[in-house]
Amino acid sequence: MSIDTPGATSAVAPAAAADTDAPDHGPAEDPRGKTGAGYWYARSEESYSSIDLLNLLREYREAEKQMRARTRDSMRMGETDLVALRFLVRERSAGRVPRQRDLADALGLTAASTSVLVDRLSRDGYIQRIPHPADRRSVALEILGETDREVKATLSGMHARMIAATEGLTEEERAGAAKFLRGLITSVRDPSLDEA
Repeated sequence: MSIDTPGATSAVAPAAAADTDAPDHGPAEDPRGKTGAGYWYARSEESYSSIDLLNLLREYREAEKQMRARTRDSMRMGETDLVALRFLVRERSAGRVPRQRDLADALGLTAASTSVLVDRLSRDGYIQRIPHPADRRSVALEILGETDREVKATLSGMHARMIAATEGLTEEERAGAAKFLRGLITSVRDPSLDEA
């Protein structure tokens, strides 16, 4: 399944893509061992159309979704719980003591929903509420040591592989990837955010 992108044409062989008299030989087997996405011409390892890049991004998102499901299963918790713990692990690693409202802002939850979430994570022994060291009137959240180790152990292998994948790129390739991702972020961002 390819992503429908209005007005998108192949950057690899525009003449062939536009040639309506060209015979339709069906999907071609490309050099990477995958069937072409509706194109009859083959592609080399270094030659990707706009549609190819968007399809690779879609494939990555699906793989990440499956990884999150495996992680949730291994830790026996829901998506929101896992995202909350990852946030608290990052805050602890950065030497910050997050307030309950910081967690609400990070996850885009209401105060009431965050309170229910924190109640559940506290009851299950993952975190605890403590007075904030800089403002004793505020409630701070502390991730327990065993939870910190469990989350890091579960995700460290994946993070190491992701870092290795990016370190395997040249500076020019990383710059190109960053330009691509920034462009996509801009294309899907809520326009009202740019007006604020």
